[in-house]
Amino acid sequence: MSDALVKTLNSYGYQPVFLPHTGYLPPDMYSFANHKLIRHGSLQTYIKDPVTFQPTIGKLGSIEGKVTSGKNAGAAVGFLSKALSVLGVGSLPKLDLSFAGSQDFVFAFTDVTFEAVDPNILEGILQELKIPLAIPDEVVTEGDLHIAYEYAYATTVKMSRADGRNFAADVSGNIGSYVDLGVNGKVAVSGNSTVTFSSTANDPAAFAYKAGRLEKKPDGRWIFQPEIVKNLAGSPERKWEFVPAFGVVLLAEERLVAVAA
Repeated sequence: MSDALVKTLNSYGYQPVFLPHTGYLPPDMYSFANHKLIRHGSLQTYIKDPVTFQPTIGKLGSIEGKVTSGKNAGAAVGFLSKALSVLGVGSLPKLDLSFAGSQDFVFAFTDVTFEAVDPNILEGILQELKIPLAIPDEVVTEGDLHIAYEYAYATTVKMSRADGRNFAADVSGNIGSYVDLGVNGKVAVSGNSTVTFSSTANDPAAFAYKAGRLEKKPDGRWIFQPEIVKNLAGSPERKWEFVPAFGVVLLAEERLVAVAA
């Protein structure tokens, strides 16, 4: 994902992430340790008594960022391939961006929605949390567990030249000669300056989440920290939203575990 897009998402408190498939809903349990992100499944799995969450659903504005690839068009192709995989398009039969006549692009996730659970309700629920043996003790004690309480979803990615000019080749009626998304995606051109890539699937794909860190106190209490607070000597208190890894996109693995009754 482009540096500018990652920075924009971080500034909103989001962790950008490439997930294995669609259909994710908050709240979910994750661990991030040794540069590896693992999704352990729904928080429901780890609570003794079933809880019915009532998420808030809404819309966000488009989120965009610039990809500067210099002499190597592979950076833009790599980003777009990953972004489309997040949307559920899968492997791409053809993706040739030579028609643009540029190596520098602006990409935007559009039609962005979110689904969120109020983090204020989670701390009380977390006192019933039961961590399975499959999650190592050091992951818990080192504070490497966190809960995603909000996901941002998209169904569409748009691409245009960073300089705002039209594409070098007229692909208004010929985009299929350069791009083929197969049966899981579709592509359209607007004004020979913007290409829209979208999924044919009904499920919007999550491409970022907001999270809170879990900390287990010596007395067994769980503390949920959607914000990080620091008090430095001689300086005012500072707060910022918790983000597992600033400045990077995390690739999530899925490792669902059973919890003993």
